[in-house]
Amino acid sequence: MKCSPAIFILILMVLTACEDKPIETKSGSLVLTGIKSAKGSEMVTIDLDSGYVNTNPVNCHILSSTVYDPNTGGYGYVSCDTVFTLVNTTDGRIIKSFRLPGLISSAVTDPENNLLIGTYGEYEYVLDPDSTNGATIPVFHTYLLTTNLETGDIVLDKEIDLGEGVFLCTHFFDPVNKLYILQRADNKLLLINPVTGTTTKTVDIGKHLINVVYNSDDGNLISLLPASEPGICMIEVYKPTTGELISSQQVTGIDSYHYCICAYDPGTKCYLAVNTDNEVMFIEPATGTIAKTVKLDYQLNDIRFLRKQAESF
Repeated sequence: MKCSPAIFILILMVLTACEDKPIETKSGSLVLTGIKSAKGSEMVTIDLDSGYVNTNPVNCHILSSTVYDPNTGGYGYVSCDTVFTLVNTTDGRIIKSFRLPGLISSAVTDPENNLLIGTYGEYEYVLDPDSTNGATIPVFHTYLLTTNLETGDIVLDKEIDLGEGVFLCTHFFDPVNKLYILQRADNKLLLINPVTGTTTKTVDIGKHLINVVYNSDDGNLISLLPASEPGICMIEVYKPTTGELISSQQVTGIDSYHYCICAYDPGTKCYLAVNTDNEVMFIEPATGTIAKTVKLDYQLNDIRFLRKQAESF
């Protein structure tokens, strides 16, 4: 079977450990939080090292609106009534809650400046120029929203041109250059100042990058892509400011993997992905080696990872 991303976003979790070999960890436990939709929505937090599980009730949430806030350790999401809620995953306490002007997705945080960044869209109905009876047609507008995580105050709410749209799971924040980055449908990366809304640069990657993560150690992008041969994927590293392909390595033994589930773990220096056997794979970007797997059996979506006492990703 060909290596390919599973085109659905339900996935993971709770431990039935299956470790291929030991892997050195720098600091803290690796924790994930996601939302379980079956039989009522719950926020589920799992310590992948100890197996500890904690759950908290959650109402309807917007896909791709979830973030980890490393300043508080809280997991945040946008509800279906546009309220952003930041929750203490240990005791379920609400850390922050405030209403937004829209249903944001492609959400990220700027921890240093304590900002929540994302996009939302809305329709405007205007007169149809070809109509003779006053009929209207819908026009879709996309907005970049930047909000102060501490106060809920809006820093920026500005319409932006995203062309034919952006890929759902190719968005991240560059903490060095303070840029919000998306991949547009024409395969160009948009490097956007989230405070002014200005697109500072566009970079043509030349292909749709799948399951993209930001490597916080060297500032590069990592993507896991299907190859032409069965059971093989390619793990590729790019420089986001130029589009330069830095490395491309084969990863063998992956028939298929879940779309939109990925991370970079600064503790192990590994790229994380989940195959369709619900195994978290720790992949070394420089070699393509699967250094470790952890078997999971708890289905969640909108997962975010946190290395305790380290950083979110």
